[in-house]
Amino acid sequence: MKRLAKIVVILLVIVYIGKVGVTTFAHKNKTTVVTYGSISIAFNAQGYVIKNEMLINAPFDGKIKKLVQSGEKISKGTPIVEVYSADFDEEKLHQLEEIDRKLKNQDTNIPFYSDIQKLDNIIKKEEQNYQNAIQQGSPNADKIQKRIEDLKAKKEEILSKGPIILQKIESLKEQKEYLKKYVEKNMITVNSPESGIVSYYFDGNESILNERNMFNLNPTQLENLNFQSKEISTEVKGDYPFVKIVDNLEWYLALVLNEKQQDLLKEDSNVKILIDNYGGELRGKVIKTYKGDDKLYIGIIEMIDEYPDFYKTSKINVKVKVKEYNGLKIPLSSIVQKEGKKGVFVIKNGKVPTFKEVVIKATDGKYAIVESVDKTSGLKVYDEIAVNGEDYLSK
Repeated sequence: MKRLAKIVVILLVIVYIGKVGVTTFAHKNKTTVVTYGSISIAFNAQGYVIKNEMLINAPFDGKIKKLVQSGEKISKGTPIVEVYSADFDEEKLHQLEEIDRKLKNQDTNIPFYSDIQKLDNIIKKEEQNYQNAIQQGSPNADKIQKRIEDLKAKKEEILSKGPIILQKIESLKEQKEYLKKYVEKNMITVNSPESGIVSYYFDGNESILNERNMFNLNPTQLENLNFQSKEISTEVKGDYPFVKIVDNLEWYLALVLNEKQQDLLKEDSNVKILIDNYGGELRGKVIKTYKGDDKLYIGIIEMIDEYPDFYKTSKINVKVKVKEYNGLKIPLSSIVQKEGKKGVFVIKNGKVPTFKEVVIKATDGKYAIVESVDKTSGLKVYDEIAVNGEDYLSK
């Protein structure tokens, strides 16, 4: 009987040792190596681009010729677009260009040409003096007019005695003057009132998504807006905006947030923004969060980095990185609680796992950044640990 009991005990010990061995080696392929990595606390949100824009209205109905394209940076005073009246005769513009070409190619090394040029400059100056005298009611107006007539008579005398080519050049100049006056009467060149980025894109939400209104946004209103951005091509309507200058040094993002997301955004904190279909992270700073309606909040982010398409975009999907933690990175499933302490099982050379206590610094639900409690012999980079800690805890 005693011998039988002894045999049973020996068999149980063998079974236990075998079970532990099988467990250890069976799970040997379910291990991972501790790495040094990072985890971001982040969330996805709907973002609305807020720009500081200066809208320019068309002076009249007509067509435009873009001198600067959308997305180009310009300085103050740069000619950006020409606006032509609806009944403008484009053929006259082509004629003007052709005459300019002919005059440029003319041989000016001919008799009396320089004399005519000097007379033209004097006549032009006297005509300006005459206009000023008329506006000021000066008694010298008649005298100036008489000088102009004498100068023109002298010019005609020179032309009549000069070579035929000189008369041909004068005829071209007269045609140019006529066509130039016609174009000036029916065309306006718009110069940029400020430096910035030129944009012909409009979506109709410019009066809502701007700096003046960004602290009064409503989530429902934003959701119902139409964001079909359209670029003005050729036709424009008088007194309606057709081009805008966008401040390229300052722009913002308005985020629609739930309560949990709002709690993560702290005013004056720095965040990183990832925009769908755009590589790279953009830096930003939270300047305000406020209640948008009964359930949702609005967060305003002042952007630090440039986003190339911001001038023509109003609605974007973004990922907001609130904070980033660095340290020992391991699977969350490897962490277990043993005797009131959190830790992992370290496996060395296939031996029985050793429990190492850790403190969780951050987790994204799949991985965790941890810190070893024992700074001397605790968890280290490159340690091999069990992926499924619970499997070892139960043995």
